[in-house]
Amino acid sequence: MIARSLPSPESTDAASLVAPLRPALVRYFLRKCGSALVTLLLLTALFAHADDAAAPIEAAGAQPTAAADNGGKAAALPASIAELAPPPKVTGPRLYVFDCGTLIYNKPEDYNLKRDEVKDSNMGVICYLVVHPKGMLIYDTGLNDRLVGRPLYENVVDGYAQIKFNTLSGQLADIGVTPAKIDYLVLSHYHWDHIGNAGDFAGSTWLVYKGDRDPMFGSAARAYPWFSQYSALEHSKTMFLRGDHDVFGDGTVVVIATPGHTEGHCSLLVRLKNTGPVVLSGDLYHYAEERDLKRMPDEEKTTGTIESRRKVEELLRRTGAQLWIGHSMEFFRKVRKSPAWYD
Repeated sequence: MIARSLPSPESTDAASLVAPLRPALVRYFLRKCGSALVTLLLLTALFAHADDAAAPIEAAGAQPTAAADNGGKAAALPASIAELAPPPKVTGPRLYVFDCGTLIYNKPEDYNLKRDEVKDSNMGVICYLVVHPKGMLIYDTGLNDRLVGRPLYENVVDGYAQIKFNTLSGQLADIGVTPAKIDYLVLSHYHWDHIGNAGDFAGSTWLVYKGDRDPMFGSAARAYPWFSQYSALEHSKTMFLRGDHDVFGDGTVVVIATPGHTEGHCSLLVRLKNTGPVVLSGDLYHYAEERDLKRMPDEEKTTGTIESRRKVEELLRRTGAQLWIGHSMEFFRKVRKSPAWYD
C-alpha cells in the first residue's frame, strides 16, 4: 500500500516525494519503526531522485521545518512529529497499554511450575500510561527501544531472549505524548526488562521505594550492561515512598507496596469509571498459573512475596478489582493496546 501511494520516480522531484507523507502515515511509521527510521524515511524522500533537494522544496513554497529553525538539528524532528497527534484530554483516569517487547523463555521450573502446567512459557512485556486530569504517570518502561529490528539471539539475558517490534517512544508519540509531558515515573522494580527506557523519563518525578533505589546505583549495578538505560535517574527529582501512595490525592491512582520480588517492588491500583478498578501487578506474578496453583520461586518464599500476594488478594476482594499480570502471554495477547485505551 505504501508503494502505491508514492509517485513513480520517473516524474518526481523532492517536493512531490514529501507530499504523500501525511501525518497518519508518519505516525504509523513512528509507532512501528521508531523515530530513527522515520527520520531516515523522510531524508530519503527529500534527497532521492534530486540533485538538490532544497531548491524544489523552496520553489514549492514549503514552510521552514522545525529542524531548520533549530539550527538544522535533526533531533527536533521526532518532537515535531509527536505534535501531529493531539495529546489526550480527559475528565477521569484513562489507561493506555503499550507493547514493550516479548521474552522467549522455556523454563517455568524457575517459578516452581512444570512445563505441562503452563499454557505458554514465554512472557509479554508491558508498559502502562495513566492519563489523569492532574497529570500523567508511566508505569514501567519495558525492553530498550534499541532492540527493535534486532534478532533475538543478539539479546539473551539469563536465558531470556528479547524481541521488540515497537518503540515505546513511538507508541507514546502516536497519542501525542512525549517523555517531557509525563509527570510521574513508577517502576514496578529495577530488573532489566522493566527499566529499558527509564532514562528517557529523567525529567519526571520518580516515585520509588528506597529498597529499590539504593541497589540501582550501587557499585555492582554500575557494572551492568543496562545501567546506562536508567543511569539518568540518579539525578532526577525523586520522591521516596513509604507504604502505599495516593498519587493524585483522589484515590484513583495508588502505588501499592508489594515487596518480595525485590525489596522495593510495587504494584499500581487504577480506578477506572467504565472498566472498574484494575491492579497492575508488576512481577508479583509472572504466570497466571502461579496464582492458580499457589506457586512462586523458592527464593521469594522468605522475602515478602507471600505477604504481598495476600495483601493484593485482599485488595481485589475488597474492591472487586481485576488483576492484570503483565508477563502473562494470554493477557498480553488479549489486552487492548494503544492507541486504544481503558477508562
